Amino acid sequence: MRLILFIAALLYITSADAGDLEVTIQGLRNGDGMMRLALFDQASEFPRGQDIRDHDIAAKPGEIRVIFKDLKPGEYALAIHHDENTNKSMDTNFFGLPLEGYGFSNNARVFFGPPSFEAAAFKVGDGNSWISLKVVY
Repeated sequence: MRLILFIAALLYITSADAGDLEVTIQGLRNGDGMMRLALFDQASEFPRGQDIRDHDIAAKPGEIRVIFKDLKPGEYALAIHHDENTNKSMDTNFFGLPLEGYGFSNNARVFFGPPSFEAAAFKVGDGNSWISLKVVY
């Protein structure tokens, strides 16, 4: 009986320190392909390295909402990609400029490359959090 109570208490403590992150995405130009989201907690990995969580969902015009469940409190950054042809790659032109939609948390701007982790970073506490961002084409 004590073991069951201990496990229940441990599960409660663990879940009490985690929260959900609701992401709202706006500005898709069409419903082709997939929206790919990658969540990072390390500056050295953002935005092309190893993400800690990702979601791939069908693209649709209008607003899209995605929830990342049970995140530990901390600092995160999000990168999104509208993969219109579902080739799992950001298509670029001859000059290396994106042909498909993209975005970053805080609507961090792109200047000759992706924004820094610091520019896109946001905090998640022990409760639920919300962010929104727009797709850029």
